[in-house]
Amino acid sequence: MPQFLVFAACAFASGFALRIIDPLILPIAEAFAITPAMAALLSSAYALPYAIAQPFLGPLGDRFGKARCIQVCVAGMTLALLLGALAPGFELLLATRIAAGIFAGGLIPLVLAGIGDAYDMMNRQVMIGRMLLAIITGQMLGSTVAGLVNTAFGWRSAFWIAAAASVLASALAWAAIRRPGALSAGTPAHAPVSFLGLYRQVFDNPKAVWLYAAVIAEGLLVFGVFPYVGPLLIERTGSAAGAASAQAGLALGAFGIGGLIYAALVRRIIGWLGVRRMCLWGSSVVALLYAALVVLPVWWLYALAMVGVGLSYYMLHNSLQTEATELAPAARGSAVALFACGFFGGQGLGPPLFGAVAHTLGSPVALLASAAGLLLLGQLVVRKIID
Repeated sequence: MPQFLVFAACAFASGFALRIIDPLILPIAEAFAITPAMAALLSSAYALPYAIAQPFLGPLGDRFGKARCIQVCVAGMTLALLLGALAPGFELLLATRIAAGIFAGGLIPLVLAGIGDAYDMMNRQVMIGRMLLAIITGQMLGSTVAGLVNTAFGWRSAFWIAAAASVLASALAWAAIRRPGALSAGTPAHAPVSFLGLYRQVFDNPKAVWLYAAVIAEGLLVFGVFPYVGPLLIERTGSAAGAASAQAGLALGAFGIGGLIYAALVRRIIGWLGVRRMCLWGSSVVALLYAALVVLPVWWLYALAMVGVGLSYYMLHNSLQTEATELAPAARGSAVALFACGFFGGQGLGPPLFGAVAHTLGSPVALLASAAGLLLLGQLVVRKIID
């Protein structure tokens, strides 16, 4: 079985599992008699452990093989999702999300590192862009399917579907790895074997500190709003509480559509704009559209705005991902895993920070603050990271 297909299946399953929570905040809060802010911690419970696991999973992939690490992690994520579907209380559900986040940390980052091993820099951004088709499709369907099946079958049905996708990915990974060399994403033989040696190579590159700071800010500013799309629709557009989950799922799924447009056009967009202008345009358009959420009057305009957010966001994010794969070629798994650590750390911090600002100063201030931060981020990226 082609390496790219196996990697794509694992990346899809990880992306699907990540985004199922966003449209389910309100029904989970109602089911367990907790506040939406408490239920939104389920997003952080996946993202923060995902981030914390990265400094360990990346070097393990470099030392023992990226493919073997992917195999173990996709099986662990499958088990955690199955347990989440059965969790009788919020505390146990939270624990399964933590476990799923830890194991998911060994999937997408090592998949991207494997692409870095297989392709030169000239073709790498395009191939990573194509892998984004699997990642974004998983994220898009995770949000959309979770919102829709919740209406028909309840919130647990989304966990069962996520677990089924993960079972399939796990079966493909284990079947492929049985053949020697079938997934040959390895590390150059001259790579250092100690964790300290691997990370020393990463930070020998002066771009590293700026790149990791940028990706933390990106995750925080872009994704902090996601778990609050349902409450925002109720507050800003007057959507009924019963319909808000499905509408939020469709709006968040529209973000994925924008990402798919980018993935399909990545070669042309790079040719039209170049990487530097692509980063500036991407951050600026996301900022403008987040500011527009303050005044949009109906939910389907939120969905249209999120298409633009998705397209523009991946113009910036794909450029940062590609730079991460070139920080330290002999320690590529460690470099990309640390990138994911920063990205998901930002995603984990984003929802509570956005929620705190919205609670204290109002959701318009929280949205406008995110927009201002994104404008500054675009300037940082082109001045300090992109050659």
